[in-house]
Amino acid sequence: MSVLINKKRCDNADVCSCISECPTHAFYWDRKNETVAVDNDLCINCRACMIACEAGAVKVARTDEEYNKIKKEYDEDAMTINELFKDRFGAGIINEKYDLSLENLDKLINDSDKYLLIEFYNLDESKCLINSILISDIIKKIDTNTSYRKINILDAKKLKKYGITSIPALIIIKNKKIIYKHEGFVNIKDKDKFLNSIIIDNK
Repeated sequence: MSVLINKKRCDNADVCSCISECPTHAFYWDRKNETVAVDNDLCINCRACMIACEAGAVKVARTDEEYNKIKKEYDEDAMTINELFKDRFGAGIINEKYDLSLENLDKLINDSDKYLLIEFYNLDESKCLINSILISDIIKKIDTNTSYRKINILDAKKLKKYGITSIPALIIIKNKKIIYKHEGFVNIKDKDKFLNSIIIDNK
């Protein structure tokens, strides 16, 4: 038996659900190479990893025929690492230039004359990149000159003044006023519905 990981769709987080759910600890975090790895000698074909992987990036091959079929599928997958590793709503931060502390948010709001897209997220509970909506798609819906920042926060109670009660959440600000708010993760399959819910008057 062999476990195959589609690294084009796996975001290689050290909190990978496959690591925590594997009953034999076949999955582990390879510190040297900074990647999710698997010891196939420990695999018992329970397929807990396939169920746990939110990205659908793990499959277990029981025969050589299955192995070759899965490997061919992964090799031909059109997804690329460059396309996967882009900032997305509800996922971990990719580009550190977008990182902002909550303490500096009010200053940013007061100083900016642009649309501001502010995301609040909890890094410990961030979702898989492959299931998350691209921030660039949201910005296109608002205004291409929109300024985006991402704030990692554990306690939603600290966001009461912004009308936020749960994380992840997004707010859009213009002229120091919140003109749009969304709370809760949005799966990529619901992207169009979510984007259509954002109504912006650019006049």
